[in-house]
This record gives sequence, C-alpha cells and structure tokens, in this order.
Amino acid sequence: MVTCPSCQASFTHRPLPQGKRLSQEFRTKSWTLGELMIAISRESMTLLKRQAPNALGALDRKQEWEAFIDFLKVLFNIADRVATLYIPVSEYLQFLDAVEDAVIDQMNNAFRKQAGPGYDETPLKVSIAAAFETAQKFYLSHRFMITDDSPDRDRYLKAFGEAMANTLGLKGNKMIVTTASMCAGSSIAAIKALLESIEERGPSPSGSV
Repeated sequence: MVTCPSCQASFTHRPLPQGKRLSQEFRTKSWTLGELMIAISRESMTLLKRQAPNALGALDRKQEWEAFIDFLKVLFNIADRVATLYIPVSEYLQFLDAVEDAVIDQMNNAFRKQAGPGYDETPLKVSIAAAFETAQKFYLSHRFMITDDSPDRDRYLKAFGEAMANTLGLKGNKMIVTTASMCAGSSIAAIKALLESIEERGPSPSGSV
C-alpha cells in the first residue's frame, strides 16, 4: 500500500511485471480505451446537468470532480469485465494497468496545458489509482455476464446510479439514478465494440469478473 503525502489517499502500487511486455496492439487499444472512458465520463456529466438543471445548477467543483471520478470508476469496472472476453490471460493484468496509465497520462496532459510548467502530476495519479482500486472493491459483489441483459446487471447499474446520487448530495433522486445508470449501461456496447476490433486471438475463459 502506498499513501500520498499530500492528500493521504491510499492505493496499491502494482509494479510492472518483469519479462514479456504488453503487445503493441494491446498498448494501442489501452490508450484508445482510456480516451473513450474520459470522453464518456465528460459527456455523462454534461447529460446529468442537462437532465437535472435545478438540482445540479449550484454544483461546486469538488462535487463535480468526485462525480466525474465515480463515472471513471464504473467504466473501469465495466472495461475490466468486458476485457475478460477479449484479452488473453497472459496479457490481461498488464492491459488493465495500461488502461489505468492511459487515463492518468491523458488527464495529466490536459491539466498540464492549463496549469503550465509548474503542474504537479502526483495528486491526480494517486487519485485515479485509488479510484480504480475502490471501484473493484465496490462492485465486487455484483456477478453477472456483462454482455447479457439480466436482473443482476440491472442491479449493478442501479447501484452505480445510487452511488452517483449520493456523491452529488441528492440521495434517492430518481432522475439522477436513472440517468447515471443509463449512461453506464450505454457504455458497455461502446467498450465491447472497441475491444471486439482486436484481432481474433481466442476468447479469455470468463466474462463474469
């Protein structure tokens, strides 16, 4: 476990495995998937504000950032579940690490352009790493096939919607719960389509992480 000296957030540091490196194809896919996750999170936040302008009109920057991170959490968990169908076991964990790194690098690049040369990358890196680990723990109890419509998947998406409403200080707000759940559910097809474009290699053994 590693603790950030400034914000005190804790996360598990996973050193890159020695030996075989992630293939170029999967490195490229991980970067593209990171771009997709950030774009979906941004667009979802915009949709939430549009659907509930009165409730979210006075949203402060801290709440908005925490809500954005919540979207990244569920998207990382969805990507994890979909990846089990398309990424070989030998590269699966490296691929997930590469997706996390891609999100961190892309967001840091964007913030660096705004803040200038004095920008400190560490807080965001710690924040995203901790968020991704928290997501795996939060959604661990939900077991289902990610690509199939099912009551279990519906409960998973609703759990995310409720978590989002809580983050926004609007616990139980049906509009927030429904809209957030819909955004997360819609992302499944987009992530699946991206990973399906990987050359045929033979399926991974499980899709119900």
